[in-house]
Amino acid sequence: MSARFSSPLRLLYLGIAAFLLLTAQAFAHFSEGAKVRTILVATEDGHLVAFVRVPAPLVFSDLVGRSQVEQVPLHSPFLRLEPTGNGTRYRLDLAAIARDRNGFEERLQNALVFSQSGLDLTSTLSGFTVLSRRPPQVIDSLETARAALQTASTTFDPVFGAAIIDYAVRIESPDLTGELEVRSAYTPLLPGPGVSIENHLVDARVTPPVSTTASGQLEQPAVINGSRLSTLAHFVYQGMLHILEGLDHVLLVIALALGVGATRKLIFLVTAFTIGHSVTLIATFLGATPSWPWFIPVVESAIAASVLYAAVAAMVQRSGSIVVFAGIGLLHGLGFSFVLGDILGRDAPDLVPALLAFNVGIEVGQLIILAVTLTFVFVLDRLATPALRPARLGTLTAIAILSAWWVAERLGSVISSV
Repeated sequence: MSARFSSPLRLLYLGIAAFLLLTAQAFAHFSEGAKVRTILVATEDGHLVAFVRVPAPLVFSDLVGRSQVEQVPLHSPFLRLEPTGNGTRYRLDLAAIARDRNGFEERLQNALVFSQSGLDLTSTLSGFTVLSRRPPQVIDSLETARAALQTASTTFDPVFGAAIIDYAVRIESPDLTGELEVRSAYTPLLPGPGVSIENHLVDARVTPPVSTTASGQLEQPAVINGSRLSTLAHFVYQGMLHILEGLDHVLLVIALALGVGATRKLIFLVTAFTIGHSVTLIATFLGATPSWPWFIPVVESAIAASVLYAAVAAMVQRSGSIVVFAGIGLLHGLGFSFVLGDILGRDAPDLVPALLAFNVGIEVGQLIILAVTLTFVFVLDRLATPALRPARLGTLTAIAILSAWWVAERLGSVISSV
């Protein structure tokens, strides 16, 4: 390939770098606004029952979504608007709920649709309680679900965005142990910036209970089938998904591959990185995380700095030592644990198998990134050898510029949290 081609190629990769810099956000591995809905299915007195713990806005998601789209005030007979020092906010109106208990129960009863074999099942509300905030006690068994439902409702109108509703429905099912699907009956709301919605699904029809997760507002049905094998496969998939969606993790692995190539040293460095992130993923998820407000922003900044280091080291052909990449792995494991804490929860059944499966998924995703990168390098080397060096340097330059931007942006979060 001529030298004239390599110059435009350099410009192309610098253009990629500029595009990423202007359009990419500083992808973080945690969501300060994670909202969790728990759905536990069990058999009780010969009937199929579902216990639900849900943030109040999801029970009114159709009304909230309409208000957001049409830019009109949120209207419901069970909500009241109150002025605050900075504007207004909504509260659940307990007096209105007491006056029209049947109407409120109907809204709860119709919030979720349970189905088997493609047929929707009839469900009947059997009780509810309104809480001002999420309680520390989790719902992970029939006993804890019953206890939660027996908790007295709050005596004052809770803030709408913080309120939690526990309720139970009895489901008319011809097959108490068969596969069950659940979906939302209401149109979704629009989560605000930094807000994620996770669903913890617990099948207590088997002993011990089996837990899985589903992200989003259940616009598409989620399956509850009591299968530990499918649960493990789900968390393998989640691990793959979260490394492939975590742009800083992807760029680190790409920089590592471009810096070392398909050599024995790559195996050593990847192994060190894997051991490092496995240690902190498991240890941090199980509770070894400081509660300092600046800790997570500092970790996110350090992760961005590690990507910058890997890119610069690859550019000067000094890929780093095994110890360095083990340390980088420790940092990235913390990032993975923040993600898993949102989607799984630290009190879920089958916690250890889920952790291991999630970690396996991360490794599979990591291998996919390495395979794609090295294949690209191999093909370019065979078909357009002169373009390989500018392509490599251009890619590493783009990674370095973007990661430097992340460092600056995330350090701003550290300063604001101190």
